[in-house]
Amino acid sequence: MNSSRKLPPIGARIVKSAVAVALCMLIWYLRTLSPIGDGLPFYSAISALWCMQPNHETTRNNAGQRTIGTFVGALFGFLFMVIIRAAGLDIPVVVYFLAALMIVPVIYSTVVLNKREATFFSCSVFLSIVLTNTFDADPSVAVVNRILDTLIGIGVGVVVNSIRLPGKYDTDTLYVCGIDDVLINDDESASQYSVVELNRLIDSGMKFTVSTVHTPAGVASLMRGVKLRYPIIVMDGAALYDLRRKDYIDVEYLPAYACNTCERMIAQRGMNCFVNIMYDETVLIFYGDLENPAERDHFNRHREAPYRNYIHNRFRRYDDYELVISITVLDTAEKIRGLSEALYARFADTIRVNITESEYDGYLFLTIFSPEATRSKMLQKLKETSGIRNAITIGSVKGECDVLITDGGGNATVKKIKKIYRGDRS
Repeated sequence: MNSSRKLPPIGARIVKSAVAVALCMLIWYLRTLSPIGDGLPFYSAISALWCMQPNHETTRNNAGQRTIGTFVGALFGFLFMVIIRAAGLDIPVVVYFLAALMIVPVIYSTVVLNKREATFFSCSVFLSIVLTNTFDADPSVAVVNRILDTLIGIGVGVVVNSIRLPGKYDTDTLYVCGIDDVLINDDESASQYSVVELNRLIDSGMKFTVSTVHTPAGVASLMRGVKLRYPIIVMDGAALYDLRRKDYIDVEYLPAYACNTCERMIAQRGMNCFVNIMYDETVLIFYGDLENPAERDHFNRHREAPYRNYIHNRFRRYDDYELVISITVLDTAEKIRGLSEALYARFADTIRVNITESEYDGYLFLTIFSPEATRSKMLQKLKETSGIRNAITIGSVKGECDVLITDGGGNATVKKIKKIYRGDRS
């Protein structure tokens, strides 16, 4: 065991949870002084804790589940106690056995109402009423108290969880973050911590987006769960994409003459390429015969992913309506470097060639873009369309970003973004 390991600090949600429970106890005490009954503070505290979630959306969902479950369970609990009293049953073991059977209609009612997420709460409320209050003098008192306990807890939880600690937040600046080695290190997607914290910052007013070499499909997978409300810069600056509307806002296309020549040069070297073509606001990925195991595996892994539309070249039209965004080749490092040299010799500055690492040993990606397709130019377009003046870029390439990440990224990057957003530039 590493004794020098630093313990995590007590977070705001932990403090808020304690405050919510304390408020529930205070409200219970005030109720004991009033004629409306005292109830049990336990149920209020549990409901409040259930609503203490990382983001407001989850809090609202949990509050709704708890509320619906409470009313369903309380209704069945009241009916059960009325029936038991009318039947004159006073043997506990029989009553409890019948209560177990009543679980069937309780659960079934949530299915009929299409509120399956409230099933657990309906059952817990029903059982808490009938197993502790069936033989009380007035069953309605227990039902009313149980409902009131829960609603108090829900109200306290929602209010306390929505409280934001006072401070100055930079809500005017757009935070533009890279993905590989910045938000994500060796994982297949953003960590749960990063997702929760980023969403919390976004909910508080932070303007956030990503800028990456990945396609929209790649971003949707890597950043799953993050509320990317602003358009994202994808394909290394070739396109600006709105994930919520599933729409390309701006695209830089390759010149037609360059596309034809590049594809011919690639084919002459016995290599395949994936060509991203825009047809009627939809990007189609055309491919030929897969020449090596790396591109075959890459194709098989991604062919059914959302946002990716793979079509074989035999169905390609090769007409003037083709708008080519990029051409990508996945091959051995030796072939890729040879192709890169040939392309530069042929085109000089009329195209932009980008070489990146792949997940396959000995293989590299080579992607051909328009020379106008750069992240900085697309960021400027994003600022113009969004009406944002200032932006901070966070990346892993020295000289190409405002905030340099050198530790592999991940959760540490999110913590750094949080500090900057809250005014700490150290």
